[in-house]
Amino acid sequence: MTAQQYEIIISRKHELVSVPGITISELSRLCECHLSVAKRLFSIGLIEPLSTGTPHLFDRSAVIRARKALRLKRDLGLNFDAVALVMELLDRIDELERRL
Repeated sequence: MTAQQYEIIISRKHELVSVPGITISELSRLCECHLSVAKRLFSIGLIEPLSTGTPHLFDRSAVIRARKALRLKRDLGLNFDAVALVMELLDRIDELERRL
């Protein structure tokens, strides 16, 4: 299996990252959140790693998903469990719309 390379560009900071995946600490930096918050998103299943190896590596969709979850938490004042429920419902809506 070949390792995939990802490029992540954050427009405000003009950063370019080209690696097989990003670590949880890099993900927290890119999402501008504390490492414990990124670990919480991982522990409740909102972001999933590329593989089960250690350290866990995430792809760029995890950054997008984490930032979306953090916006829901901030803007709606939800706790992490409520954010997980909202994200699951949004995923189901997206899946149903794709089926149409």
